Amino acid sequence: MIQAPVVTVEEGQVQGKLVKTPGGKSYYSFQGIPYAKPPLGSLRFKAPQSPEPWDGIRDATTEGNVSAQIDRLTDKQYYVGDENCLFLNVYTPTIDGEFLPVMLYVHGGGYLFGSGSSTMYGPDYLVEKDVIVVTVNYRCGALGFLSLNTPEVPGNAGLKDVIQAVRWVKENIKNFGGNSGNLTVFGESAGGAVVSMLAVSPLTKDLISKVIIQSGTALNNWAFQKYPINNARALANELGCESNDIDDILEFLTTTPVKDIVEANNRLAPVDLFIDSATSLFAPVVEKEFPGVEAALTEPFIDLITSGRIANVPIMIGTTTLEFTHERTEDLQSFIPSELNIVLNSDESLAIAEKIKRLYFKGDPNSVESLNEKFQLLSDVLVNIDTYRLIQYLVRATNKPIYYYKFDYVGELNLTNKLLKSLGLKHAGHMDELGYLFKCELQKDVEPTPDDVKMRERMLRLWTNFAKSGNPTPEENHYVNITWQPVTKDNLYYLNISNELSLGTCPDKEKMEFWEDLYVKHFKIWDHPKSTEASPVKEVVDTTPVKEVVDTTPVKEVVDTTPVIVKETV
Repeated sequence: MIQAPVVTVEEGQVQGKLVKTPGGKSYYSFQGIPYAKPPLGSLRFKAPQSPEPWDGIRDATTEGNVSAQIDRLTDKQYYVGDENCLFLNVYTPTIDGEFLPVMLYVHGGGYLFGSGSSTMYGPDYLVEKDVIVVTVNYRCGALGFLSLNTPEVPGNAGLKDVIQAVRWVKENIKNFGGNSGNLTVFGESAGGAVVSMLAVSPLTKDLISKVIIQSGTALNNWAFQKYPINNARALANELGCESNDIDDILEFLTTTPVKDIVEANNRLAPVDLFIDSATSLFAPVVEKEFPGVEAALTEPFIDLITSGRIANVPIMIGTTTLEFTHERTEDLQSFIPSELNIVLNSDESLAIAEKIKRLYFKGDPNSVESLNEKFQLLSDVLVNIDTYRLIQYLVRATNKPIYYYKFDYVGELNLTNKLLKSLGLKHAGHMDELGYLFKCELQKDVEPTPDDVKMRERMLRLWTNFAKSGNPTPEENHYVNITWQPVTKDNLYYLNISNELSLGTCPDKEKMEFWEDLYVKHFKIWDHPKSTEASPVKEVVDTTPVKEVVDTTPVKEVVDTTPVIVKETV
């Protein structure tokens, strides 16, 4: 293999390097490739523009800047990164035109922090399975998700960064040995929510072959910001801008040092706010349509899903057992989703809280023994309920297979103990599955057990089999000794990924049906506003009750499980 490989892309040439996996397999690494023009100066908060060409051969042996952010994965939580951050990395077993399947990963971090860095998301084990891995940096926090509801700043810049990266990959990946017609986009947490948005965005139509949605969806309450204009004003006021005028705010924030913006964003939106309220200060929005302005989403996600407007591609979706292991207020009313519009301390709210107490806490919810149940409740409210709801919508919206999983394996490669300092719980936590898909620097001193190595091999085969053909279990073998059945309208089949693989139906059935009943009774799809206005200080939401109509006519179900084998598209 070539020691210093050179690949030609639309903008010029890039020179990468030859790397070896821990297993001794060689692959090519191309890092820090710009997929868009640097979003500097007047381009701050704007949608990404096409990258500029360069002369000569560009060095692609080191990673590009991460988005300016507060690094929340360390105890010190200090400022890192830069505005000039729109870079991606390509890792490929070959550049000789074999047209391998491509897996593009979207990192999580609550839209606030994170990157596609190989220190966290090393591609080594995935690449060993003969797929090409692409990781992406996108703008985080206010830099990526400020919305003024104007043509200049409609919002979703960070989401459009990922879309631009997908477009770049579609156009260039053939030169790295990839099949641009076989692109799987996968992401975890906020990255999972972004992936689910890509599945309905008109801007990614016909670009994506498959999606994997891990531990976060666009249905989650935190996936979209509710009051973008108020949030923009709050940020500007925190930084000393006295005007509430939208034009003044844009001029002020465009010229404010980026470090000041990031630190103010951090003061306004600490992690505790997310855990307590399940809301994100700066997140994607439903955009208002403006002539000549590309919009990623112009309708609520729920409307797009329930009307069947989703990419007709195979989907893998799932969660870990305990997604969130944080303390939270003891008032059980606070766990009732705000989108149900149930008045706090009303008779109905108190009755629901009592039902939650009986369902989750057989005894006293304040006892030490109930800690696991508290985390289960928090996990359900922040992730699991809406994953369950999304699957119910998806199975009616597409005839492509939907594979549902629960990850519950606990081993030395789980990331929870390293990152979230969980309390020695006996179930898998948020991000834990990532330790069995990526090579992570947090694990460099960890010696995996034989069971851990076996689990890593299982996870890699499931994920890469799906990326290759749309079927995670095309054949049974020593590692994957089961046939994973897709969800149907009648049976919520799921794969339980624990010490052994097992197939079940409807995990946590009693709890999920409790929440489903609440949503059927209280959640009205059409109550949600299509857009927000820039002028009022207080945004108005129409809460007039509308009776939801559900078509219950029996329909003969047909699931298309034909393997997805796609020819290279140029």
